[in-house]
Amino acid sequence: MSRNLIKEEENNINFLDIYKDSFVNVLEDIEKPPIALSVGENEIATYGNFSCIVGAPKSRKSFFKSLIIASYIGGNSINHAKDFITKRNEDKYILDFDTEQSKYHSQRVFKRVSYITKGNYEMYKPFSLRKYDFKERLQFIEWCLLESEMRGNIGFCSIDGLADLVLDVNDLAQCNSLVQKLLYWTDISKSHLLGVLHSNYGSKKATGHLGSAVMKKAETVCKLEFSLDHTKIEFSYTRGMPIDDMEMRVSSNGLPYVETGEKLKY
Repeated sequence: MSRNLIKEEENNINFLDIYKDSFVNVLEDIEKPPIALSVGENEIATYGNFSCIVGAPKSRKSFFKSLIIASYIGGNSINHAKDFITKRNEDKYILDFDTEQSKYHSQRVFKRVSYITKGNYEMYKPFSLRKYDFKERLQFIEWCLLESEMRGNIGFCSIDGLADLVLDVNDLAQCNSLVQKLLYWTDISKSHLLGVLHSNYGSKKATGHLGSAVMKKAETVCKLEFSLDHTKIEFSYTRGMPIDDMEMRVSSNGLPYVETGEKLKY
């Protein structure tokens, strides 16, 4: 990039505004971000941050995503994940975006949240974005978070298919731009955002440069590994206290539940 072009871009930036907005007074009492969801006493999701679920295809990532959303809502979810404790103390919108499946199959996943909670939370807003291109998906999600009538009162947002918000998961510019969007969206909306990413078979690493970039910036990273009759959930990265591994199973009625602590044998 030429110096003239850099100078031209600098002319469009108000550095005084950035100075005022970004300056951190070390003598000021700054409150810790409030917790959205915890496992026992250990936080896994705070408002204004994002986390991700990483797993190979068919490792039941969508089941675990549904369980987390249901736990944030509350209701009967305690019978499926007793250690998952919602810290939501008021009604907030919950956005759930699916980028991969048809409306029919998306609806089946979305319904799972209601079945787990045993109730229809009216502020739960699910969307199927499969037929749109990556730019339209990106712009729509941003509109929902920052411009729609829901803005300012969104507690939780899930994007099942972060890779579908870029054209190429190995394009450095696109992937870094998306991660910056995640940081910006959560900082402005003060919601918690949960992204879902694929890993390669036989690997725990999220696919492409996008996976690496997301995992570096995420507050919590949950890695899923499918076994014969269960999915192992490993909280690989957390900013709070370490969280023990879990096992997730699916009951005969098609609903996920987790087991923790001494029941786990590896």
